[in-house]
Amino acid sequence: MGLTIFTYLAAIVMVITAFRTKRLGSGTGSTAFKLGALASAAYAVCLATGYLLAADNQDMALSLLRWAGALALASYAAFFRMALTYPYARKIYLVDLALTVLVGIAVWRFVYTADFLESVRRIELEYIRFEGAAHGLLSTLGAALALATTVLFLIRGLTTASRMYKQHLFVLTVGLAVSVAYGYILAIYFPGQGKNVVYPLAGLSALPAILAGYYALTATRLFHVGTLAKSTLTYGLLIVFFGLPLGVVVGVLLMFRLDMLAFVLGVGVLGFLMFGRWAEGFLKGRFGSARDEEAREELETAIAHLDLSAGRDEVLGKLSEIMADAFGSSWFMAISENESGGLSRVFPGAEEEELAASDSPIVPVLTALDRSVVLKTDVIADPAFADSKTAIFGFMDALGSEALILAREGRRIVGLFAFGPKRNGRDYNALDYEAFLAIHGKLFVVAYYVRHVARESLLSTVEKEIGLADQIVKSVQESIAPIDYPGVDVSFVCRSTRQLGGDLYDAVRLSEHRWFFVVGDVSGKGLNASMSMIILKSMIRTLLREEKDFIKLVSRTNQFIKDHLPRGTFFAGVFGFLALDKRSIYFINCGIPAIFFRSPSLDAIIEVQGEGKMLGFVRNLEPHLKTRRLDLPVNSGLVISTDGIIEAESIRGEHYGKERLVRILTENRGAPAADIVDSVIRSATSFTDGRLEDDITLLAINFHGHKEKTS
Repeated sequence: MGLTIFTYLAAIVMVITAFRTKRLGSGTGSTAFKLGALASAAYAVCLATGYLLAADNQDMALSLLRWAGALALASYAAFFRMALTYPYARKIYLVDLALTVLVGIAVWRFVYTADFLESVRRIELEYIRFEGAAHGLLSTLGAALALATTVLFLIRGLTTASRMYKQHLFVLTVGLAVSVAYGYILAIYFPGQGKNVVYPLAGLSALPAILAGYYALTATRLFHVGTLAKSTLTYGLLIVFFGLPLGVVVGVLLMFRLDMLAFVLGVGVLGFLMFGRWAEGFLKGRFGSARDEEAREELETAIAHLDLSAGRDEVLGKLSEIMADAFGSSWFMAISENESGGLSRVFPGAEEEELAASDSPIVPVLTALDRSVVLKTDVIADPAFADSKTAIFGFMDALGSEALILAREGRRIVGLFAFGPKRNGRDYNALDYEAFLAIHGKLFVVAYYVRHVARESLLSTVEKEIGLADQIVKSVQESIAPIDYPGVDVSFVCRSTRQLGGDLYDAVRLSEHRWFFVVGDVSGKGLNASMSMIILKSMIRTLLREEKDFIKLVSRTNQFIKDHLPRGTFFAGVFGFLALDKRSIYFINCGIPAIFFRSPSLDAIIEVQGEGKMLGFVRNLEPHLKTRRLDLPVNSGLVISTDGIIEAESIRGEHYGKERLVRILTENRGAPAADIVDSVIRSATSFTDGRLEDDITLLAINFHGHKEKTS
C-alpha cells in the first residue's frame, strides 16, 4: 500500500505541470495539454484511492476505479487533439466536438454501467477485480486511441522541417509510447494474470507523457544529449535510493494504521518535499554538470584575461578564436552602437558597416528585450517572442546568425555579438545557452571597450595606454557634477600614477540641495582596471536613475560587479548622499580605508568609517549593508581617502598611515578644501620621495553653514 504514495506524488507533479503552462497562453496545443494533464492527475488519484478503499468500502472503491478508466481515455483524447495540430494552434471545431462526444460516451459506459468493472475488493495486498462484459473492448479502445496518437506524433516529427519542433515531437512520441506500454502492463496485463501487488503504481503511467508534453510546450532550445543522460541518471538514482525507501516506510505504516491514511500520506509527501531537494542537489553534485561548469569557468577566465591594451582589432580577433573553440561557430561578429544610435559591424573587416540605422525597427525591439541571450530556436518556439518574432528573425536572417548576445547599458544597446551556424551543422543547444549566459558579463566589458575606444589608426602616433587615458578616462572625469552650494566647499583629486588606473570619484546632482557621490578603488591596474572603473561608474549612474532605495542601489552595484566585471574584480569605496537641506550626510561604507570627520564641538579629527564589506566578493551583500548618518554642524568637515595615500611607502618600506593623515588634517583645520587636498598630496609625495606607486583618490568637504540656502 505504500506504493500509492508514488501515485499521489505523481498526481501532484501533473497538476503543477498543468498550471505552470498558463504562461504559454490559450493556444490549442497548450489547452489540450492542460486538460490531458489534469485528467491524468485525476486518474492517478482515483486509482490510488480506489485501491486503498477496496478493503473497507467496495462501493466507493468501485466508483473511483471506474472513473479512473474514463479519465485515462479522456487524457488520451486530449493528447490526440494536441497531436493533430502541434506545434500550431489551429481551431478544428468538428474534431473538438467529436472528441467531446467520445469522452462523454466513455464516462457513461465506464462509470454508470457495469461494462468496465462489476466489483472490486482487496484482502491485505491482494487486489481482486471482476471485469465487466465490455472490459476488453473499452480497454482496447483506450489503447488504440493512445497508439494512434503516438503514431501521429511520430509522423509529424518525421515530416516537420524545424529541428526544434522535430525534437519536441520525437520526445512526445517516446513519452506517450512509454506511458501506453507502462499503463497496459500494470493496469491491464498484470491484473489479468493475477499479479496485483504493483497495481497501485499504474497511476504513474501518464507521468512520462505529461513530462514530455511539458517539455514540448516550454523548451525553446535543443537539449544536449550528455546533459540529458546526466539528468536521467540523477533522477533515477533519486528514485532508487530515496523514493523507494520512503515508499516502503509509508507502506509499513499503512499496513498497521490504515485509519491514519491522510496523516501518513501527508507525512510521506512532506518528507519527500523536504529531503528530496537535498538529495537532488547531493546527486547532481556527483553525477551532474560539474564538468560543464568547469568548462564555463575556463571560458570566462579566457575572456577576462584578454589584454585590452593590445588594440580593438587584436582583442576581437582573439575573442573570435576563443568563441570558435568553445562553441564551434563558423564565424563571429562584433556589432557596436554607432554615433547616430544605430548598429554597425566593427569585426570582422577593416571598415565599419552600418547594419541598422537608429530609426530601424530592430533597434527598439532589441532594446526592449528582457533577456541578454537570444537563440534562433528561442525566436521560433518561445511565445515570449510573439510580438517581436518577425523583426528579430529578419535581423538574424540578414546576418546569417544563429545566436545573439546583447550588451546593454540601462535601456541602451552598447553592442552585441552574433554567432554563425555551427561548423558541425547542429543548432545551438541548452548547454550553449548556459555558457552564453555565463560569459555575458565578460562580453559586456568588451562591448563597452569597443564602443568607447577609437579606431586603431587613431592611436598609431601615441603610446596606446596614454591615448586611451586621454580619450576615455579624462572625458569621464570631466562629466562629474560639481557640488556647488552656498556654505559648502568641496575639492577632490582622482589620478593614477601610471596614467591609467581604477580609482573612482563621481558626483551626481539630485536636486537643489542634494548630491549623490561615490569614492573608491576598483581592483587591478592599467587599462583593464580603467575600463572596469568606467563601466562601473556608468552602471552606477544607470542604477541611480532606476533605484530609489540607497541600500538596494549598493546591493545591485555589488551584483553587477560580481556578474559582469572580470572574475576577481572588487570595489573598496563609499557611497554617499549629501542632504544639505538637512545638514546631514548619509553613507554606506564598502571597504573604504579612511573617512575622517572634523568635529567643531570636540575640536578633533574623528575616524568614522567603521567596518565595511567590499563589493564583488559575495553575490548577496544586502544583509551586510548599513546606512550611517552624520550631522554637519557649522565648521565641520569630511575627508575620504582610498588606500593610495594610506598605504604609500617610503624608501624604507614604512607606510604613510592614518596617523600622518590625521596630523595633516589637524594642521589644516579651517583651511579651504582645495588646500587640504593639496597638503595631503604634498605630504604623501614627500614621504615617498616622489614615488607614489598606487592610484590616489581624495575628497574633502567643508561645511561652513553660514550661507546655506533655505528650502
